[in-house]
Amino acid sequence: MESTYQYKLILLCKSYRGDIHRAKVLLESVQKYNIDNIPLYFQIPKQDHQVWKDTLGEKGYEVVFDEDITDLTTTQSHFTQQLFKMEFYKTKIAEYYIIIDSDMYFIRDFTSDDFITKDGIPYLIIHEDKSLREYSLNIKNSDILSEWFEKDRAPIKEYFQRQGKTYGYSGSALVYFSEALRTLYEELCEPQGKTFLDLLTYRANENTWHGEWILYKKFPFFPSEPLFKVFGYPFQYQLSKQLGHTEQSLSKVYMGICLQSNWGAPLKY
Repeated sequence: MESTYQYKLILLCKSYRGDIHRAKVLLESVQKYNIDNIPLYFQIPKQDHQVWKDTLGEKGYEVVFDEDITDLTTTQSHFTQQLFKMEFYKTKIAEYYIIIDSDMYFIRDFTSDDFITKDGIPYLIIHEDKSLREYSLNIKNSDILSEWFEKDRAPIKEYFQRQGKTYGYSGSALVYFSEALRTLYEELCEPQGKTFLDLLTYRANENTWHGEWILYKKFPFFPSEPLFKVFGYPFQYQLSKQLGHTEQSLSKVYMGICLQSNWGAPLKY
């Protein structure tokens, strides 16, 4: 059966003008390390297009506008970014799209094989986030992150009546399956008169909706731990520096770094 998608695989970054300088760091890293020339798409509001061209130039990436993705929202927030990511499959630009945030950048060469096997089976990031929960116990002397992990994800697992462990599907450079999202919408949402916005209102975790549906429908995948080193909190960054880690040392385990902008992280490690 001939594919209805323009590409097998792309990189997708949902961004806006507030993250333009981080997006520039990301673009530069893609230009340096993207061995297979996987297409890079920035999804932005139309009003930010000139800012993109002025700051990033016009080469090395494609642009798709928020307004062409969905009419369910026109705002920019962490919540609405989740909706935009889920709705992107409707463009039919790619069968699989790798979610890359503006506050991420690559630190070593990468190819399509890092995200999908030569036989066409994608990798799904699936884990229990034990390292972050361990940080919480050792540094914060608290179970708060373990409690948050369970509270944030378990309701979606239970929505599909899945037994077993509670999994996380985050960790940066996530491969989204367009066919999984298409069937999630057509088989779950549409018969109930719902949209992805309704799912996110029930529980705002787009990665878990995507991941749990893949398990529920038994889409083929290979499991993978996170591909990027994520610094979600300043204490993680400080500890890494104290341990003497550099981009070079981190690149032996990870293909990139995520310095989450929510705590004012520097643009680069």
